[in-house]
Amino acid sequence: MNLILCFFLTTLGPVPLAHAASVLDLPVPGTMVPLSPNFEPALIKGLTVHKDNPFLFDFIVDPGESKLSQSALKEETDRMVKYFFAALTIPDKDIWVNLSPFEKDRMIPSSLSVTAMGRDLLAQDYMLKQLTASLIYPRKL
Repeated sequence: MNLILCFFLTTLGPVPLAHAASVLDLPVPGTMVPLSPNFEPALIKGLTVHKDNPFLFDFIVDPGESKLSQSALKEETDRMVKYFFAALTIPDKDIWVNLSPFEKDRMIPSSLSVTAMGRDLLAQDYMLKQLTASLIYPRKL
């Protein structure tokens, strides 16, 4: 009964405005999140492995529609390369996140939690849940 009352009371007030809730600039819970336009981000399209040094890689990066400056593209490339190496070193069974309120003890594996990829996967899962809630909200604004 208390849960139903809480849901009902949250529908009475105005929809809160989105603002930076953390370092990741995520909207606060309950904020309506609109769809964004199509966008092609910078992506790693390939890599070269040197025969004489198998631990040396050259990454082939497509800037997409990002229109980033040279220094910003380098930062984005560095982030993607860190994701690549994290995905290589963390076992496949440990690359998952879970923001379910019913499984608070199963949020992220410890090996993934120490990486930027883990932090960003949690942020994306949060945004996915916010977007889904916004899309199925019965009273569209």
